[in-house]
Amino acid sequence: MCVALSIVFTGLCAVVANGDRAPAEVLLVDASHVGEVGGVAIPGHAPTLVVSLDALTNAPSSAPTRVVLAGSGGGVSEQLGIWDLTGSEVRMRVQGGKTEASARPSRVASSWPEPPRDLDDPEAWSDLRYVPNMGRIVGDGRIDPVLLGANGGSTGLPRPISARIHLDGGRLEGGMPTQHAHRADVFEFRGRGEASKLRQAMTDVVRWSLEADAGAVVIEIAPVDGGPARRLVLAPSASPHVLYVSNLPTENVGGHTHHSVNEEQVGALHFGAYYRLLMNEPVDQPVPTVVPEARRGAGHLYPFICTPALFTRD
Repeated sequence: MCVALSIVFTGLCAVVANGDRAPAEVLLVDASHVGEVGGVAIPGHAPTLVVSLDALTNAPSSAPTRVVLAGSGGGVSEQLGIWDLTGSEVRMRVQGGKTEASARPSRVASSWPEPPRDLDDPEAWSDLRYVPNMGRIVGDGRIDPVLLGANGGSTGLPRPISARIHLDGGRLEGGMPTQHAHRADVFEFRGRGEASKLRQAMTDVVRWSLEADAGAVVIEIAPVDGGPARRLVLAPSASPHVLYVSNLPTENVGGHTHHSVNEEQVGALHFGAYYRLLMNEPVDQPVPTVVPEARRGAGHLYPFICTPALFTRD
């Protein structure tokens, strides 16, 4: 029996890994404890997990925070469970088997650092280098070890972190950007000087994939400060289960929170939070901006916000 699953990460997520293979940790940033970035308070973010209840063998006892009804193009609706991950650690536990990384080679040659030739091909975005890498941007991408699971206290998560997700197997990849308007764009990380720190196409999606030769995979959501854990049981299926973890603003970025800031400041507001997580916070903290002459599309330049970022342990 085989259980295949894929988790799509979006939003303010610090992905801590040495390369594209697990083990890895994904830290969902608690924006309320970041403070001001670029002179503006960063808005609150909501760390959530979304799973179709049809994928669970224990849906009645899985205790979602809320349930919503989602329709499809064919008129068939499904129930989606939404779990608030605030203050929790999440682990994937394989029952009665072993895990393997999804090692299927990509059929599309990477175009990095340029955008893919086919902007709407998800596989063309699978190169993990499309996710901003803190080491490439500032030279030292090591996460503050206090934030990691092996060093955390037993009474709660460190202040900048709202949830921690452990990935003990599987493979990390980039994913197709959520905003179509930015798939053709090239971004530049430019600091206080004139020289560009990094110039590349960029995605706001990280995908983690796992295959387990097992009877089931259990997703365990455990409050760090104590209390009963919630368990989501995924059974073998003919097609991979797809789960979604997001840490996105609770307010519309076009609302009053950002009414007085320009586009570059909006990028700083979100990406700038990552510099607070580094072992050595740099003085120069470049933020991503669109390179106008590299743009292949036309139209209004929408703010690009809340991309995950890659860190290393050492």
